[in-house]
Amino acid sequence: MKLYALPKSLNSRKLLALIHHLDLPVEIVAMSVEEVQSDGFAAINPNRLAPALVDGDLTLWESNAIGVHLARGSTMLPNDARAQADALRWLLWEGIHYNKALGTIFFEAVVRPQLGWGATNQPLVDDALQQVEKYLAVLDAHLGDRPFVLGDRLSFVDFAMASAEPYRDRIAIDFDRFAHVQRHYDYIATLPAWQRALGNAPVAVAA
Repeated sequence: MKLYALPKSLNSRKLLALIHHLDLPVEIVAMSVEEVQSDGFAAINPNRLAPALVDGDLTLWESNAIGVHLARGSTMLPNDARAQADALRWLLWEGIHYNKALGTIFFEAVVRPQLGWGATNQPLVDDALQQVEKYLAVLDAHLGDRPFVLGDRLSFVDFAMASAEPYRDRIAIDFDRFAHVQRHYDYIATLPAWQRALGNAPVAVAA
């Protein structure tokens, strides 16, 4: 299997963490923005977006679909139908709502300046900030009585929800107002697989 990834992107990070956590035999192909936009890569993902996975004759894009494929049969995805439906509910919510708002802020505040792609689109950021406040409140309330999104056990859904964790201090959101999300992010940040996905040496995790 090969995963084509933009290593610093939110959607690639959740998959890199999953691969490291499960020690999966996946070759990681680190891409540049220019390579992802190329005609050659369009044969793998016609949307010219990363990540994308090639597993034999199966080619997948959309990060959460890839994550479900990689996690199937492991502890990182529930086995029973009802719990899987709950996982898909949260993964769809993350992709359609939460990540869309956070990703807009991340792109405008972090990516655009780094790549020299002009001035921040402030009206777009302001709208995304309003949206993400609403979604953070939903996630925070949900995490109020459970350590992980699906209950008592870590899953791929947690990696998906935490994809913006490393940039908490670089985007204009007061995460301290959402104590349960902060606690969740803080825990994910300690995981060796998460640190490897960030390109850092794994940190010690308290027993």
